[in-house]
Amino acid sequence: MNRRQLTLIIVLNALISLAIALTVAWVFEARRPDPEELAARITPVAAPQPAATFTPTTLPVTADDAAAQSDAAAPTATPAPATGEAEVYVVQAGDSLSTIADRFGVTIAAIVAANDLANPDFVFSGQRLVIPQAGAAAASATVAPAAIVTEGIRLSVIDGGGDLTRESISVVNDSDLAVNLQGWKLEREGGAAYTFGSVLLFPGSGVLVYTGVGADTSVAVYWNQPGAVWQSGAQARLVNPQGDEVARLTAP
Repeated sequence: MNRRQLTLIIVLNALISLAIALTVAWVFEARRPDPEELAARITPVAAPQPAATFTPTTLPVTADDAAAQSDAAAPTATPAPATGEAEVYVVQAGDSLSTIADRFGVTIAAIVAANDLANPDFVFSGQRLVIPQAGAAAASATVAPAAIVTEGIRLSVIDGGGDLTRESISVVNDSDLAVNLQGWKLEREGGAAYTFGSVLLFPGSGVLVYTGVGADTSVAVYWNQPGAVWQSGAQARLVNPQGDEVARLTAP
């Protein structure tokens, strides 16, 4: 066998070996399962879980949320509040419980009770107050009629006597009850008299009665007299609605 024939045999053997190798590779690839199918075969199937029961949670609804929902659901026109329904008032600069009560036609005691105020002598600009309708919360307020309280209501100090610009007299509640002075009178014996409107005195509190002109507050009221009345020696009398003298004080 010459060299040329040997080379031809070697080449043919190489081609046959290559063909066999390719055939074996093709058969192997054809029989190998798809990766996704293989993963599906070996991946355990989780048992079905019962669906979770949804329990709705009730969230607290604030007054502002309730108002917003009411406005969204209401027609264009909003009906007026029914009798006995409260409304909210935002305190303005210069307001007092006395002026607010007069403005809405309710008593100071009713506003204090509706808002659970610890200090009725203090309100501030921007404060939101619930204003009950006349006759609603006032009935629930624990306030003693001043006419039945005779012990502990007194005249304390006359300040600036004879000077109209600063003259005042103090009425103090030393009793254990909140007292409304409505209908009571502060008199100069033999002279002019001031009749109290709805003025609430809590235990230990008082109110100043100024002789001159001014705007009433929860701690001060104004008599609007043209001249001073508490000159030295003048007799001040505090009289209840039945005409009984409860306190007396002499101007220094």
